[in-house]
Amino acid sequence: MIKLNNFPILPNDESVIGIIGGGQLGKMIALSASRAGYKTHLYCPKGDNPAETVVDKITYGQWDDYEKLVEFSNDVFCATSEFENIPSKSLELLSNQTNVVPSSLVFRCAQIRSKEKEMALKSGFNTPKWFLIKNTDDLISSIKNISKEGILKTNSLGYDGKGQIKIDKNSNFFEAWENLGSVECVLEEKLEFKREISLMYFKSLDGSEGFFPLSENYHENGILKKTTAPTNLDSNIEFDIKTKAKKLAQNLNLFGVLAIELFELLDGSIVFNEIAPRPHNSFHWTLNGCNVSQFDILVRTICGLPVKDVECNGKWEMTNLIGQDVNNISMYEDQNYILHIYGKKNVKPSRKMGHFNKNIS
Repeated sequence: MIKLNNFPILPNDESVIGIIGGGQLGKMIALSASRAGYKTHLYCPKGDNPAETVVDKITYGQWDDYEKLVEFSNDVFCATSEFENIPSKSLELLSNQTNVVPSSLVFRCAQIRSKEKEMALKSGFNTPKWFLIKNTDDLISSIKNISKEGILKTNSLGYDGKGQIKIDKNSNFFEAWENLGSVECVLEEKLEFKREISLMYFKSLDGSEGFFPLSENYHENGILKKTTAPTNLDSNIEFDIKTKAKKLAQNLNLFGVLAIELFELLDGSIVFNEIAPRPHNSFHWTLNGCNVSQFDILVRTICGLPVKDVECNGKWEMTNLIGQDVNNISMYEDQNYILHIYGKKNVKPSRKMGHFNKNIS
């Protein structure tokens, strides 16, 4: 339910933005909303939630607590989610009560890898060779069509390298299937690529739209470690992928923000990887590298305020602080590191605890 005739929404005491999820993205959305003059209401289960410290109101509830979700929705003029794996039934319930931006349809597409790939293909993107795997028979027959190595991924859930394993023709297929929980999967051909790049498109409820400059990403153990931006890409190729991104957004009837991860192959061609209909780790550099960040733009889009292409001020590098990185004293000694510490109480291996941005122009 998106009522386009009610926009723009200007800040006042009744302009409450609902934020679903209490992690670092929820926190940074709330901070941007607050700076713009909007009130925020957080919905999340009880736990280690950094966003709790910066919102105006909190409703604690499980994702399937429909009574509390309705209560929450009645207090906000719109809601946005900091992560895509909220149950679709919960998003649909919220959509019947208030504006959810992006819509539950967009989040549903992002939750199911096969639907995501089908939508990418429909929009003109190339994808890795892939197969829907419903049982071990599917896996055994499909692996024959993979030239070397493949990646078996659960068809839903999974992020930062979770919910996936590498596989080839010599693997124990039954063990691989069981290790992923014997659930529906997608088998992808593993690509040799030059680099991963990210694109972020956004569209406001007033119909205006734009892009951030492209980011280039570096991973360690399946987790984003570093991003540099803006990255260089042939102007014709950049125009082409932006055209396809707009087509994908159009096919999804998207409002809000949409991050798209892409691979640049050794021959220079571009292949689709995945989408995220929310602020994205690879655009955290925009907090310092642009006049408006991805979080500011999200707030503008869901309030129906005009948006346009965002320019950056110089070249920037974003580095994630993962696990005990956050306790590395050397990072606090260099004043050129602009630190963003999320405030999570528990330090765990592979957990994103913060990041820092640095101008490397």
